[in-house]
Amino acid sequence: MHPRKGFDSRLIVELVRYRPGEAIRWLETGAENIRKGAQTRGLNLLRQTGADSKTFSENLKTAAGALFDFGKGTYADMVHRQAEDSEYVFQDDQFDVVSGGNLKTIPYNRVFAIHLRGDRATLTLDKGHVVIKPFAYIVAGRVKVPVGWVRNGIEVPYELLLLELAARCGLEIQEEG
Repeated sequence: MHPRKGFDSRLIVELVRYRPGEAIRWLETGAENIRKGAQTRGLNLLRQTGADSKTFSENLKTAAGALFDFGKGTYADMVHRQAEDSEYVFQDDQFDVVSGGNLKTIPYNRVFAIHLRGDRATLTLDKGHVVIKPFAYIVAGRVKVPVGWVRNGIEVPYELLLLELAARCGLEIQEEG
């Protein structure tokens, strides 16, 4: 019993928050660089006049490339915002899946199985399923590694969220070929 009268220390449970790792911020930097390159290409296209101008097909190709780059930059921005607005919150008897303003609360006892295929985990619930997958990957040559998590302020590997969730659900992770 705690020194304060009537205080039960078992009632205080620290929330565990998993947010996408710091490497996800590179998406924002990459999107900005892609947009700047597309803008430069577009401006160069508009500046070309007279004897220096390219053929119509070359200009069309340059414009299409600039539009494609703007689309890639926009997509990277969207993924970055989605990752920033997402987290998994582990509580005493349930966990929350927060994704872009949506909140889904799942009691641990509703999870019947956790299947892992590659880096993608599928949680089988009593009604339905939930998929946990990496927000992004770090690629170096032929090696592709999922971006990890920030667990209550500390960088941790991607797999830790799945291992802790399995432990809280009292389940083993079943790996599939």
